[in-house]
Amino acid sequence: MGGWFVLACAAMLAARASRKRLTLVVALLSSGVLAALLLATTLGVEKVDWRRAWRPGTLDHAIVMRVRLGRALLGAVVGGALAAAGVTFQTLVRNPLADPYVLGVSSGASVGAALTIVAGAGQGAPLALGAFGGALGALALIYRLGVVRGRLVPHVVLLAGVVFNASSWAVIVTLASLSRPGTTAEMLIWLMGSLSAPDWLRLGMASLVVAGGVAALMAMAPRMNALVLGDEGAHSLGVDVRWTRKVLLLTASVLTAAAVAMAGPIGFVGIIVPHVLRLIVGPDHRILVPASALGGALFLSTCDTLTRMAFLPLGNEPPVSVVTALLGGPFFLVLLWQKRGERLF
Repeated sequence: MGGWFVLACAAMLAARASRKRLTLVVALLSSGVLAALLLATTLGVEKVDWRRAWRPGTLDHAIVMRVRLGRALLGAVVGGALAAAGVTFQTLVRNPLADPYVLGVSSGASVGAALTIVAGAGQGAPLALGAFGGALGALALIYRLGVVRGRLVPHVVLLAGVVFNASSWAVIVTLASLSRPGTTAEMLIWLMGSLSAPDWLRLGMASLVVAGGVAALMAMAPRMNALVLGDEGAHSLGVDVRWTRKVLLLTASVLTAAAVAMAGPIGFVGIIVPHVLRLIVGPDHRILVPASALGGALFLSTCDTLTRMAFLPLGNEPPVSVVTALLGGPFFLVLLWQKRGERLF
């Protein structure tokens, strides 16, 4: 009896410590996100009269509230969605190299969006629905290929994602080559993956979708902890592995589709942010999921601000996807080198 009491007390103390740690991590990262938004709003090419910036209808108000703040908020929403999806995919396939970009879900969303643009409906809700349909289609195909004898095989999923990536971009290039000149330019600009001043209604809807997706992942965090043990280990803890995996796949795909629909394909956010935060806050998904969402928001918003300011002397700026690729490519190779003794594929 005394042993059970000790274990119960230990569990209560661990849960209390976990809640305190979660509160601390969320508070620190939320402060970082607010600082990044303030920095993005303050810095820019044009000088702003801050006395007029709060008056609607003035040029200063449009620059601060629509262009700078809107773009920073878009980066926060997209970054949070991609990082949360990255954590989920890494847990599902038990592989540190998995993220929406590598697994092909982002490419599937891009194909769906490209088809929508070619059809002449590449704005607003049709573009979002096209990206969502493409992400779900890619997910269904990759998932079906990855299931061998009723079980999901992680390395098969990764290889299927790599092949699907190559095929998707071939489809996109073909669509761009065969479409009208104006449509081709629109498609290629969008496919570069960049942040621009968003429509506030679309940004609000995307924010609700991403917030709902992250909340769902947080609710599923204990099950995600169990999945790390493998199918047998999770099943022994009472987790319905098949149902849990389907819900997580669907949620991560919704997050990816929302991000791609708003900003185009932006790679490596789902690899960089979760791995850095996993080293800092640990592998507990009850903390890692919200930390990754906030960390992704901080990372992408900051990257976009630095991109805007770093290329001022050139009079032009590359899309933020170029910066994330320049950071993510070496990060991916270093991660691959560190894991070379393990079976990743």
